[in-house]
Amino acid sequence: MINSNLEDTTIVVSSYCIKENKEELEKSTVSPGMDVVMVGSIGVGATLSLAKKYESVLRDKFSSSFVDGVLGLEKVSSTDKYLEMIQEFLASADEKALVYEIGSEGTFAGLYETSKFMGKGIEVEILDIPVWQEVVETAEVFDVNPYKADGTGALIIVCNRGDDMVKWFLDEGILASVIGKVTDNNDKVARNGDEVRYLEPTRVEELANLL
Repeated sequence: MINSNLEDTTIVVSSYCIKENKEELEKSTVSPGMDVVMVGSIGVGATLSLAKKYESVLRDKFSSSFVDGVLGLEKVSSTDKYLEMIQEFLASADEKALVYEIGSEGTFAGLYETSKFMGKGIEVEILDIPVWQEVVETAEVFDVNPYKADGTGALIIVCNRGDDMVKWFLDEGILASVIGKVTDNNDKVARNGDEVRYLEPTRVEELANLL
C-alpha cells in the first residue's frame, strides 16, 4: 500500500507495494552516497507478541519492572509519529526521502527490499542498528534472531542529511541512528566489524514455532 495522506516530499513503501506497485513510485531521488537511517528498534513487534503470549515465562526470569518495560514497548509499536516528524524535517530541509515501514519480515529483509526497490546497493553496519535492551533480552530467552523477526514499529529512511534527521529524532527522545549508505552496485551488505554478510529475502517466519 501507499500512504496517500503524506505530502509528496516522502515516498512511503511497504513490502507489499515494493513487490506489487513498483511502477507507481518514483525512485529518481535516490543516489549512491545517500544515508540509510533507522528510526525505532529492531524486533519490537516480535518482542510484544512473545511477551503477551509468554508473560509468565518472562516474569520467572526477569524483574517485574523489566517485564513491564517489555510490555511497555506497545507505546513505540506505531510509526505514525515518526512519519509526521519525517514530513516536518523534509519540509524544513526542502528535500525528499524514501521511507520503508518494517513489518513482520524483519529488519534484514526490510533492508534487502529497500535496496531491491531502489535498484541500488546498500551497506549497513549491524552495530549501528538501534535496538532496545528489552528486545535483546527477550530474544535470547526464546532463541529468536531479532534482526529477522517482526520489526513492526521501525522505519528505514534513505535521505541526504542522515545526521540531521537522526538529531531531529534524538532531540525528541526517539531511538534513531545512521546505519549505512546507498552504494553504486547491487550488493546488499551488512557488516559486523570485519564480518560481512549478504542480506537475503525472508524465507522462514522467525516466530513460526512460537506463536
